[in-house]
Amino acid sequence: DRRTTMTEQRSIEANEDPVCGMSVDTDAARAKGLTTTHDGHEYAFCGKGCLLEFRDDPGLYLAVGYSPSM
Repeated sequence: DRRTTMTEQRSIEANEDPVCGMSVDTDAARAKGLTTTHDGHEYAFCGKGCLLEFRDDPGLYLAVGYSPSM
């Protein structure tokens, strides 16, 4: 009996901004308040714009079909 507790989502690197795809220094982002936790995972962002976009609709940016672009 295999159960999936999460909906399928795309693979995101630990230092990848899930909105634009940029590489982010997670420690620096944390220091600037540019991280958020969603479903037990911490995500780091290049800037406030991407953070706010993600907070408004995390499912959009985590979806398998989403392709990040700057």
